[in-house]
Amino acid sequence: MYDFAIVALLGLATWKVVGMVLGLFNLDLTSSLKAVFTLGIGIVAALVLDYSVFAGWDVTIRNADTGVVMTGLMVGGLAYVWHHTLGLIEAYGRRNRDEARELERHTPRAA
Repeated sequence: MYDFAIVALLGLATWKVVGMVLGLFNLDLTSSLKAVFTLGIGIVAALVLDYSVFAGWDVTIRNADTGVVMTGLMVGGLAYVWHHTLGLIEAYGRRNRDEARELERHTPRAA
């Protein structure tokens, strides 16, 4: 269970790092290039940490480096899950705040 949490939080960190780097250099990439960049950052993160989720799950892989690269692909993929999940929460909150403001603007009138 902890291994999944590590991968999920690495995905969150990858999503934020990609957003920071793209914002820092003022880049507006197409979705396909952003996907490749995000997956690459996920692989780099797993390689730097030398972390394989398969070792944590006691899954035997013939080549240990393959496990690290596959973990990096999982991290990069979870970055997209974080992007859409947090976007959904933000949209829900924005919708509720805007409705509340709209209700507050219209004051009921007595007949």
